[in-house]
Amino acid sequence: MNAIKGTSRMIWDDMRLYLTIFSSIALGLTAIYVAIGLLFEISYSSQLFGPMYGGICTFAIAGLLTLYPVAIGMGSTRIQFMKSFYMMGACMVACTMVIQHVIYWTVHLLNTTGWLQVTLLQPGMLYSSRYLLLPYLWIDLMVGFLVLGLSVFLTVCWIRLGLRNFLFLLFGFGLVMSLVVAFGDMRQFTLWVAYQNRMLVFTVLGLIGAALLLSTYPMMKHAPLLRKGSKD
Repeated sequence: MNAIKGTSRMIWDDMRLYLTIFSSIALGLTAIYVAIGLLFEISYSSQLFGPMYGGICTFAIAGLLTLYPVAIGMGSTRIQFMKSFYMMGACMVACTMVIQHVIYWTVHLLNTTGWLQVTLLQPGMLYSSRYLLLPYLWIDLMVGFLVLGLSVFLTVCWIRLGLRNFLFLLFGFGLVMSLVVAFGDMRQFTLWVAYQNRMLVFTVLGLIGAALLLSTYPMMKHAPLLRKGSKD
């Protein structure tokens, strides 16, 4: 029980560190955007989701690489570590999106009252040009889970395959996708996606992220403490 609590606490502290760092970056950028809009009285668009999604990606990669061997060394099992990491990863996504939308709502309130003319671009704008809190929050959550799942999946592939094999696999996948884009009829696929319900599309993307995240569970059950070197 102590190993489980210790592992969860360690991952929680790491998650809180990354959340604080990247939330501070987002708040700093927001202050700059607002100051420019107020001082120069100009109307312009910018984005804030880069640092927030970057925080999720950084936690997924750096947290997994640094905490995994430490947790096993402290007596935790691989299964216990992955369960705690999944739980803290979900908390990271949820907390990040709540903070992000508090900022969005504040800027939106300043815009509607006429104090500011700064537009923060969001993925939810693909669903509706009018700010809708719950749909926008849901879409950001789905994109956040996609970023988390994809980042963890690629990191686990790197740990299990080694750098050389991982790069070969990544190159092969990129080559196949390039051939599909070059010789496939992407116009029809793009039109098909464009006519789908945007909320459904983002929900499917979130489910894909969750599936990628859970697929790492069997991959890490017997993973080595140290990832393979480039010559392995």
